[in-house]
Amino acid sequence: MNFKKTVILVSGIILLLSGSFIFLNSAPDGMKDEIFIIEKGDFLKSVAKKLSERNLIRNDNFFVLLAMVQNKSTVLSGKYKIYKGSSSGSIINRLSSGDIIKKKIVIPEGFNIYETAELLDGENITDGDEFLKYSVSREFINSLGIDADSIEGFLFPDTYVFAENQDARDVLFAMNRQFRSVIKQIDFSNLKKLNLNTYELINLASLVEKEARIPSERRYISAVFHNRLRKNIKLGCDPTIRYAVKKFKGRITYSDLKYDSPYNTYLYYGLPPTPICSPGRESISAALNPVKTSYLYFVARNDGSHYFSGTLREHNKAVEFYQKGINNGFVDEQKLH
Repeated sequence: MNFKKTVILVSGIILLLSGSFIFLNSAPDGMKDEIFIIEKGDFLKSVAKKLSERNLIRNDNFFVLLAMVQNKSTVLSGKYKIYKGSSSGSIINRLSSGDIIKKKIVIPEGFNIYETAELLDGENITDGDEFLKYSVSREFINSLGIDADSIEGFLFPDTYVFAENQDARDVLFAMNRQFRSVIKQIDFSNLKKLNLNTYELINLASLVEKEARIPSERRYISAVFHNRLRKNIKLGCDPTIRYAVKKFKGRITYSDLKYDSPYNTYLYYGLPPTPICSPGRESISAALNPVKTSYLYFVARNDGSHYFSGTLREHNKAVEFYQKGINNGFVDEQKLH
């Protein structure tokens, strides 16, 4: 065989192989967008077979060979979106890099660990029971540098992007990491003057978060709690009752108010044993910077705002007027600055 014929033959083989590669690497006819799940323990060969059966690749053997040649034979578990028209090579890149579907999820300010666990479980982000288990695991909490029996209060309420079916510890770590990041941006220079440590400050901030409906009232509510702590008056904070009886919706009953729990601030002095929710940045700042006032009480006006009082007599009249509907001559001309 002369040189010219050899060149023609080799060129033909190259063209044939090139054409075969292009064909086998291309999207199969009739391919559609698909959600594809790789379970933990699945190997490349079984994944390739499933992809072929669902008409997402042309040939499973070619898929395996291509992955091995590219040194991408390890596929990562998770839920993937495979788009129609995707080549085998692009699918290999996605599965080997763990480019799984992720969800944007909002953890609202004021959510506690129980509400957060329910939300995350409902969105298939993580197992709610596992989330709660590690939320009160001393060993795990201590590994995050928190000296407490609960992680409550140290998970920052924010918008997160999570994959589905994550280990609860990874979710907790991410939320605590965000908390620590935010805390670094807040000026804590006033903390020593308040005669509180950081844990107590976050605890108080959680009460402010649950009581405040209007942002401008946060520092006034904070002042009431600081004043009551300083005067050794029970805090009488309704949200602590809810936390004690795990009733986060609906009305609080008289029996709830009598429930014997260290979280019941109608029965016990001082702050509850732990924070009662995840406070946001503004509530933490309000807890650090209460307004200078003599207010010791506040009552809801039933429109989201509160009336603040410095004496029990004034407070009782406001309670009768706003909560019991008694026309006792009470006049509300209060305007907070």
